[in-house]
Amino acid sequence: MLNSVRTIDRRYSLNKNEYFSILGKDLTEKLLKTKVVKNYIKGDIIAQSDKPSNYILLIHDGLVKILTYLMDGREFVVDTPAPGSVFGEIDVLRQTQPSFEVHALTACEIWTLDAKIVRDAIASDPEVSTNLLYYVVRRVKELEDRLLCLTSVSIPSRLANALLRLSSAESQCGRVANKINISQHELASMLPASREKVNRCLREWERSRIVDLSPGTITITNPRALHEYAIC
Repeated sequence: MLNSVRTIDRRYSLNKNEYFSILGKDLTEKLLKTKVVKNYIKGDIIAQSDKPSNYILLIHDGLVKILTYLMDGREFVVDTPAPGSVFGEIDVLRQTQPSFEVHALTACEIWTLDAKIVRDAIASDPEVSTNLLYYVVRRVKELEDRLLCLTSVSIPSRLANALLRLSSAESQCGRVANKINISQHELASMLPASREKVNRCLREWERSRIVDLSPGTITITNPRALHEYAIC
């Protein structure tokens, strides 16, 4: 197990993972000792919104999408966390059923960690409790900012932001950063916008040689031009 702890420290660093840095080295190691490794393929449901969880989930490898559904039934992707990120950590603190579903965007290796370790630490250590409260407040504020951004900027800006975020995540997975394996339907759900509007924008960017399109893949050929569209 010590090797697993060293791996997580080397790949992501406790200093780079805010959640682990709050827990501290000893508590993080204790939490990692409870890990159960699960593997998923693209499209698998990793966590459902109608099933309460007693686990914190760590993305060891691969990409996932955290989503909910709009009033008209369309899928809305709230976040696409990269390897080294945790999710579900807020729901286990509230001890309520999750607000979102989590699906695999690519093949994934997910570590499930026993949330009881964190709950016990909160009950016995006021400093951990206070720091996690501040962490939750920051996470909620980040989500609010992202949602405000999505409602206040144009579709090209939203699309550029999504592609750059996915490109960064691909890089952290050790893959080619400018090559994003995603369908236009999945991409549209991240904005949210209709697939037709996303396709129209991508085709315009392809003519301008900003991206290159092929079935299921978008290649960023001019990152600088794409950054000019991105706002938040």
